[in-house]
Amino acid sequence: MRPSSLLRRSVSPCFLSRHLFALLLVCVSATAAELGVLAPVIVDGEPLMKRDAHDRAVPVVTRVTSGALYDKLQKEAKEGFTATVLALDELAQRRAGIAPVPTWLYLAVEDGGFARSGFWLQEEHGERFVPDAFVDLVVDADTVANGGFEEIFAHEMGHVFLRRLFPNLPFGYSRTPHMSFNVTDYPTAFDEGFATHFQPLVRRLTRNAALHDEDLGLTFKPFVPYWLSNLDRSARTDGVRRNWFVQLQAPQGADQSTQRSTLFDVERLKNGNQMLASEGVVATLFYRWLAPGPGDERALFARYGQMFDALAALNKLKPGPDAPLMLQLVAAHRTLFPNESERMMTILLDTTYGATADASLTPRVESAAARGRAGDMKTFVAELTACRKAMAELRESVLKNPEKSGAALGPNIWLLSDAPMGGPDKQAKTAINLNTAERDELLKLPGVDEASATRLLESRRGAGLFLDLDDFAARGQLSTDTNSKLAAMMRAMEKAGVYSRE
Repeated sequence: MRPSSLLRRSVSPCFLSRHLFALLLVCVSATAAELGVLAPVIVDGEPLMKRDAHDRAVPVVTRVTSGALYDKLQKEAKEGFTATVLALDELAQRRAGIAPVPTWLYLAVEDGGFARSGFWLQEEHGERFVPDAFVDLVVDADTVANGGFEEIFAHEMGHVFLRRLFPNLPFGYSRTPHMSFNVTDYPTAFDEGFATHFQPLVRRLTRNAALHDEDLGLTFKPFVPYWLSNLDRSARTDGVRRNWFVQLQAPQGADQSTQRSTLFDVERLKNGNQMLASEGVVATLFYRWLAPGPGDERALFARYGQMFDALAALNKLKPGPDAPLMLQLVAAHRTLFPNESERMMTILLDTTYGATADASLTPRVESAAARGRAGDMKTFVAELTACRKAMAELRESVLKNPEKSGAALGPNIWLLSDAPMGGPDKQAKTAINLNTAERDELLKLPGVDEASATRLLESRRGAGLFLDLDDFAARGQLSTDTNSKLAAMMRAMEKAGVYSRE
């Protein structure tokens, strides 16, 4: 159904924030949002799939309306933080101009959590295609009881909110599997970071005693925390809250790779491009923008309603795969809600230590960090004072000229290698961005050895991000033959295009 002319938000957002928005808050709060539960149709032990009009294989499902697990889910949907997530989904649908539909949960039979769209619904009088978004998730009584469902469902609903409000979110070029630790590309980090920030938010506002105790460290399981996926989950909460991800990762493992490294070197910072391509950094920004303040539904609707409007405004720009989405979102939010501009920009600069705006601040921050870790109080205090002064000056400059928030960013220079990337997705080729790659990735390039990789990294940190492929080759003292091979890899990347993660 098409939205009414009023819900298309064709009038001033400031006017709506005082009038229509208040009305919408009342409407959303007054009507209980619905959690629709779907179960796969099983044939020969496997979920039945069927092609839709776009030739995608989508599940064939039935609607669940009873049973012990269903009852637990409906209780959670009414009494837990999931009730707030459902209400936010209704608000997101209204802001997107969609006549509200149930929030659908598909009870998957295989591991993983995904935000998807479209399913064939078997009903008493036949089968019909439903194009709605849904969360594909493995759920059981234990995960509902211990809060695991509440946390991961909120994460996946973050993806759903984006697909409702920002359907023009592009795919990026990176083939690296997403993980809070990884540096991928701007769109992947934006998508995953927005979803991830809901996890520490859930833990802050949960009414689930078991999840609350886990978050406080009162319950634990020996050995399990060593597993990478559990380290990732912990980083999505503790790492986001403590701003780990702005720091460079230290190589770890037998291959000395930084990919999926869980070790952060607190004396070194990522560059601006790396930060905006890190889902952990993006999650931290969303968390710091949206989590502070009262936790009641009305207050959350006010904060998220503004962000939903900014996402819808960003959608109209139809950004490309290398667009700095976080900076464009801040600009969209600033236009709609100027009273929030200073707070959002300050959080952006403070969280990233100004790395997207002025790379000259980075070595000063790193020096202060080194003195602090060594316990050299006299030197640390002196450097801290200088850093704070420099940060204050940068804030003042960027607030006067917001376009400077991205002044330290460089181009994303993508190359595609025929070599498989390894890891969980062994079939995907390796995509390397010369302005975000670290040593282990640079060494995968033809003609790049330890000495040239060192020159390249030192030059990138000291002289700034690479301007183009020729600049990269010149600073690395690479041969003409090597430069030709790299140019061929760039052409291969252009031909391959962006990477669909569906």
